[in-house]
Amino acid sequence: MFAFILRRFASMVVVLFCVITLTFLLVRIAPGGPFTKERRIPPAIEKQIMARYNLDGSLWEQLTTYLGVRKNSQGQFSGILEGDLQLSTKYRDRSVRELLAQTLPISGTLGLAAFLLATTGGVWLGSLAAVRRHTPTDTGAMLAALFLISIPNFVIGPVLIMLFAIKLRALPVGGWQDWSSLVLPAITLAGPYIAYIARLMRTSMLEVLHQDFVRTARAKGVSEARVVYQHALKVAILPVVSFLGPLAANLLTGSIVVETIFNIPGAGPFFINSILNSDVFLLEGVVIVYCALLVVLNLFVDIAYTWLDRRIRLE
Repeated sequence: MFAFILRRFASMVVVLFCVITLTFLLVRIAPGGPFTKERRIPPAIEKQIMARYNLDGSLWEQLTTYLGVRKNSQGQFSGILEGDLQLSTKYRDRSVRELLAQTLPISGTLGLAAFLLATTGGVWLGSLAAVRRHTPTDTGAMLAALFLISIPNFVIGPVLIMLFAIKLRALPVGGWQDWSSLVLPAITLAGPYIAYIARLMRTSMLEVLHQDFVRTARAKGVSEARVVYQHALKVAILPVVSFLGPLAANLLTGSIVVETIFNIPGAGPFFINSILNSDVFLLEGVVIVYCALLVVLNLFVDIAYTWLDRRIRLE
């Protein structure tokens, strides 16, 4: 196990390096730049601005300076290796680390709530549909899943606001004050993923319920509830666990649509705005966070496999 984790950690470093390098080069060679949308700047002043943000010199010099293996124009090592994510070129005089530190906890709280809701709701709905196959319960569960997949969250969100915030006045319209501000955005964000997990869980559970160990448990007189939730569920949930790693990384880093609808000051808008504004350092910061989460959560998924199914060994 320890050797496996060390190998995965080494591969994570390589993956992050490749992603950071490729993202940096693609943003810098793309048409336009971080200051092209500003009013026309005299060449001398533009040169000073580019030097301040360490964007002067060749692409290789810019990249090595950003990574922290080359001194910047001030003669200092200041880059990722030193924990410095540089200044944002759009939000002047604010560091990328400061921006992410202020917004990622909000997106993470929303994402965690949506993740727990999607996981528990999807697993329960899919298991219920599989156990009661070819019954009205199965049909209703799958119709509900189809509805959640078909309706985008930019439609679900306003409908929930109109029903629970405006008509019933039970929950706030938007903003970020207390736990009540979390309910509607979490439901909106989790809705489609509940459907995905439910359909995946139903298919997997139906397959497991026909395996020999389930028949043996039933033949020994084990109750149906214990057969399903103690024996079959641990095996049937494996495909769902594979889906949960990328899902968690996606939810924890925010959703620009949901955060915009409910006016939540999260990190979601940074994903799009950093590209539109050619804010290379903010985009890099977002990519680093997302990729690190994705790799780490996939490692947790692999470890969870060994806990759920003793036949699986990490090599």
